[in-house]
This record gives sequence, structure tokens and C-alpha cells, in this order.
Amino acid sequence: MKIFLARHGQSQWQLNPSQDWDTRLSDLGHEQARRLGEWCAGHRLLDAESRFEPGTLRVSPLKRARETAGYLAESLQLPVEVQPSLTEATFRVASELPRAAAPFAPWPAGELSERYTAFRAQAAAALEELTGVAEATGRPVLAVTHGGLIKTVMRIVAETDSFCLKLYNCAINAIEWKDGRWRIVHVNLWDHLPPELRTT
Repeated sequence: MKIFLARHGQSQWQLNPSQDWDTRLSDLGHEQARRLGEWCAGHRLLDAESRFEPGTLRVSPLKRARETAGYLAESLQLPVEVQPSLTEATFRVASELPRAAAPFAPWPAGELSERYTAFRAQAAAALEELTGVAEATGRPVLAVTHGGLIKTVMRIVAETDSFCLKLYNCAINAIEWKDGRWRIVHVNLWDHLPPELRTT
């Protein structure tokens, strides 16, 4: 059972941060999404045994994710289903994570903030919903969502809040449930993007 998590293309907010968290894609973001769609249409090999062939396409309700998903829906010939739990946090998630004094220093004791705990619960609900779809259909699920949500899902499956990831726009990440455990299979799969189109 496999779940693909794609981050949206570069947004207008990334170019000009503002109080509006729900902005559309930039011109570069559209180009990133277009190239991702072309790559997806080829059902490319991911390894010696599997291809990129999702059976369901889910998307965050935010504009930048829905615009990105539009390219994927066309290339994969799949309907887009909006999943509210895939929406992004309205704060910088990394700023809420615990910090250690040095690379091998003990992690500080203390509780996480209420807003991060609430967002983590939302991410857990999103993962549970995607898992249910994958189990019901017997096919991988592709979710187009956001960096904070994807990173938090990864922390959930790793059962720790003590790390963060650097995720690129329109990169694909994948997790799978196999042999009684979660596995992180891909982080920042970006074969479809030349270096000059890779943005965070």
C-alpha cells in the first residue's frame, strides 16, 4: 500500500510573502507543474518492480495545490477529489518543532505548542484517509499538498517530531506500508525538473 505526496509548484506567496496564505502558482510554478504532469503521463519506472501509476488523485483545497493537480489530472486521466485535511498550516511549522543545543545533545523536555499538536492531528487524519482509499482501491494514491503537511506526515510515520525536511516544489515523496511497518520510499523525487527549475 503506497501513498505519493507531491508538493505544489512555486506559489506567488513564495515570491512575495503576505498575509494571504492562499495564493496561486507563479509562472515558474506553472512550468514546474506542467513538467511534473508530462513526467506522470509516462508512467515512469520508480524502481525495477514498480511504475508511477496512482489510481486516485486527492488535493488540498488551496489554490496553488489545485492548480498543480490540474496538470496531473489531465496527464493521468484521473478526476481530482478535494480533501480538506490536506490543507497547509497557517503558520511556519518548523518554528514549532523542538530544538536541541547541538547535533548530539539531548532533546529538551517540554510539550509541543497547541497549534502544532492540532496540525499534527490534522495530518494524521489526512494520512488515515489516504490510507483508507489505498486499501479500498488496491492502488496507490497521489495527494497534491504542501510542504508543512508532507513533513508532518513523515514525522508521524517516523514517530518523532525531532527532524525536519527540505522539500522542493513539485517534487514527489512516497511512503508505503509493508511487512507491518511504514517505510519512507522517496523524498524529493525530481527527475522531471532540471536544476534551474528546482525551488523550495
